[in-house]
Order: sequence, then structure tokens, then C-alpha cells
Amino acid sequence: MKKIVFLLAIFINSQANATTIKEIKTPGGFNAWLVEEHSQPLVSVSIAFKNSGTAYDPDGKEGRTAMATAMLAEGAGDMNSESFARALESHAVRLSFSADSDNFYANLGTISEHKDIAFSYLGLALLHPRFDDGDFARIKRQTLSAIKQQSEKPGYLLSRAWAQNLFGAHPYSKQELGTLPSVEKLGKNDLKNFTQNYLSRTNIIISVVGDITEAELSALLDKNLNTLPINYKPDVSIEDIKLSQDSKQIVLDQDIPQTIIRFGMEGLKRSDPDYIVAYVMNYLLGGGTLTSKLNNEIREKRGLAYSVSTQLEPMQHAEIFEGSLATRNEKAGESIEILKQTLKHFAENGTTEAELTDAKRFLTGSFVVKLDSNSSIVNFITMMQLKNLGIDYMDKRNNLIEAVTTRQVNDMAKRLIKLDKLQIIMIGKPQLAPHKITDGKP
Repeated sequence: MKKIVFLLAIFINSQANATTIKEIKTPGGFNAWLVEEHSQPLVSVSIAFKNSGTAYDPDGKEGRTAMATAMLAEGAGDMNSESFARALESHAVRLSFSADSDNFYANLGTISEHKDIAFSYLGLALLHPRFDDGDFARIKRQTLSAIKQQSEKPGYLLSRAWAQNLFGAHPYSKQELGTLPSVEKLGKNDLKNFTQNYLSRTNIIISVVGDITEAELSALLDKNLNTLPINYKPDVSIEDIKLSQDSKQIVLDQDIPQTIIRFGMEGLKRSDPDYIVAYVMNYLLGGGTLTSKLNNEIREKRGLAYSVSTQLEPMQHAEIFEGSLATRNEKAGESIEILKQTLKHFAENGTTEAELTDAKRFLTGSFVVKLDSNSSIVNFITMMQLKNLGIDYMDKRNNLIEAVTTRQVNDMAKRLIKLDKLQIIMIGKPQLAPHKITDGKP
């Protein structure tokens, strides 16, 4: 068995090293990162517009960006919504738009024989969206319905309370879909202004993977995106924010059988030179699913939760180290006590060489397995560009993980885990009376 695992690791590393990213500059002035992969007749495109996410919705116009992601696929050029959808389907083209708090995204997938027309559809959607009255009214109705539906869901209520507690009045606390009043007030001109001011050549990032050459990509970008607005003209500015330095425990009372818990504290920037150390530390503590410290203590030993997880969330203007779990209401107090004990124990004692070796083996071995398609690779390359990791990061990534030492992980645990700054928010009917822990330290 060990021999098979060893051979698999060799194969994975060789595959990772075989991925060559080329940086190209088109005659028209676009920059793009390209991985040529001609073994399959597929092309995947990922475009990001930096600093154009939902946090950039003006006060009173929350939901503008989310509405734009829906409307850009509702007809373009001389094709109405139905015609555009039929054209995409008939040429096996996948085109979608999305946004997170920081950025706006366009994703395109096509078979290579249709790449010319696929890029033309991408250009039409970005440059000549129709925003027809009927489609706008329908998308607005759907958005308002979604806002009403999600407002009754415990997970959403918890997420809202979490964002409001962490970010207060900062734009990161805005509701992605907007509010009922803000969406009601949105007009087509709001969406037109967004596309003209935020989707520009200045803040565009382009990644392409698949059966396409440098010359073909260069020509298609210049032909179909050449009239993108030159200047990025945001109507919202966002400053960095530090999370609360005071520990809090907040309960949202709701009559549900389980208590859902979110917890966290200040994280660190993706540009921090020790980010990879923190990434490995997080895997050991709560990011490694069933193998993590928290899962072992909360799930395996005591059966308090089906799972518990942690993650690093380095946003553009904030850094969070957060986690979540769900447990029976009567076990909420005990679960929180074990959570705190395990965090404290890990901060004080860290990990072992054997645990670190296992973590490295998984994190390096699973890397290429996760990059199992053109679309997953192209999205990873876009992340590399957004986070300024360098064009050689994909080759360096596993070596950076292998270089992490036990001492570095233990020092990072002390640096990040601060129980006096721990934020805990839960929803349910938690029983929080003191619990006696009978089996000692984690």
C-alpha cells in the first residue's frame, strides 16, 4: 500500500510541474495567463473584475451587483433572453456571472471548435447587455422572493448576525442580494452604471485554460473585448477594517432542534509571508475534516457534532480565521467548552512531527487531484492573479508546504489563537449552563 501511495505522489508532483502558465499581452493591451492543454477539445475562461463585488453597492442600492450577475445572461446584442439562451445551448457554451464581496466574475466554457462564437457571446454579454424591461422585472421579482425566503432560514440569520458583529457599518456587512426596500428601488440605469463603471480594462484579470493557442486567444480578446471601458470608476471606496478585539458570545433565539455555531477571530493577510504556515496550521486544527484536532475532540471522542471546520478567510480589506459547527441544543454548552479547551490546548502545545508529516502528505498529494478539470485550474489561476501570488505559484506551492516546520506551526498557533478575542455567535435554543468535562484536557 505504501508503494502505491508513493507512486501516486510521484505522479501528482510530475503533473503539477507539467502545468506551464504563459503570460501574454495582446496588441490591444490585454494581459492574460494561459495554460495550453490540447489533449481535450475544451476551453475554459475565468475573468475577474477586481474591487467590483457586492461590498461596492452604494448605501440604499444593496443588491445592485447581484442583480447585474443575473441580468448579464438575460439577452445581449440583438438577441433577447430566450434567443441568447438558445444560442448558448445550441453551441454548447456555458456562460455565467457571479460576485463575492470583493470581486465580480465571468466564467465561460466551450468546446474548442466553437471558441470563436463563445468569445463573441462573452463580449456581447459584457459590452452590450440588453436589460429588457420584462426580464428586469422578472429578475427583480425573483430576487425579492429569494430575500423573503432566506430571511426565514437559520443559516442565513446566523450569517447576517456574524457579518454585522464582525464588520459593523463597514461595506462587508451589506446583504449580497440586498434588502426588500433597496431592491425595490433599483432601476435599469443602476445596472448600466455598474457595468460601465466597474467592468473595465483597468481592473480586469483574465485566465484561460484549454485547447487554444496564444495567437488565437490574443485575437479573440482584442476582437470581442476591445470596447470595454478603459477606466475603473467606482462610486464606493472601501477601507481596511480590523475585527473586534473583545471576546463576545451572542445567542439568536430560535426554536430549532439544533444550535448552529460560528466562531472566529482575526486572521492574517494572504500577502503575509507566513500565510502558508497558517494554512497548514488550519488544516491540523480544523481544516482537515475528520482528521483535525477539533473534529477529533468534538465529533470522534464525544459525538457532539457531525462535523466542525475552520478556515482562513483573507478578504481584500479584512482577515478572518473562522469556523462553524452544529450540535443538539442540550449539548451547545458542552460543545463550546470543548471548543475553547481544544483551541487553548492547541495554542499552548501545537502539533507533533508525525501529525505535521501526515498533514503535508495530504495537502501536497491532494493538490492536483483537486485541479482535475480545466475549469478548476482556470479558477485557481484567477485566484493566483487576484492574490498576487506570482505566475510560478502553482509550481512552488507544494514546496512551500513541505518547508513548513513544527516550530513554525506552533508559533503560528500562538499568534492566531487568542481566546480573549474569540467571537462566538449561535442560533437555536442552546443550553449554556456550565458543563463539567470529565475526561480531562483535549
